[in-house]
Amino acid sequence: MRQFVRATPPTRPRERLIAALIPTTAEPRPPAAPMPTLPALRLPTLTDPGTLLIGTARIDRTGRVHERAVLRALGWEPGRRLELDTIHGLIVITPDPAGRHSVDHRGAITLPAAARRMCGVELGPPLTLAAAVRQQVLVVHPAATVAALLAAHYRDLIDPDDR
Repeated sequence: MRQFVRATPPTRPRERLIAALIPTTAEPRPPAAPMPTLPALRLPTLTDPGTLLIGTARIDRTGRVHERAVLRALGWEPGRRLELDTIHGLIVITPDPAGRHSVDHRGAITLPAAARRMCGVELGPPLTLAAAVRQQVLVVHPAATVAALLAAHYRDLIDPDDR
């Protein structure tokens, strides 16, 4: 008669944790230094509306805006570093040596997709660019914003008492 012997599983070496994978117990880190608050971009303050230079441009499929006359008046040449932010549905652009954006070699500014979405900038309708040259601020107005401003202005002209 055959005898069955129950096989014992092979013995494995006892696992040991590798010191390189286990963080050493260290004293708690000191709290991180607070992040500096960056100044928020602001809309230009104008005492004379005649100092505002206006231009129009269409955005291309890659998000670039070309308006040489306005950029030339601002003195923004290719390579100029810029900072960009959105305020009240407008895109505000100012020069900043540490800026994340720049005037490209063609003399265009690329508006990031997120900023375009936030402000309702779409392909097709022209954008209105308002430059406060002395303050070095460029404000990009979507077509819908300009249309709403003009509609309100016309309404005020037609019926000034209906405000």
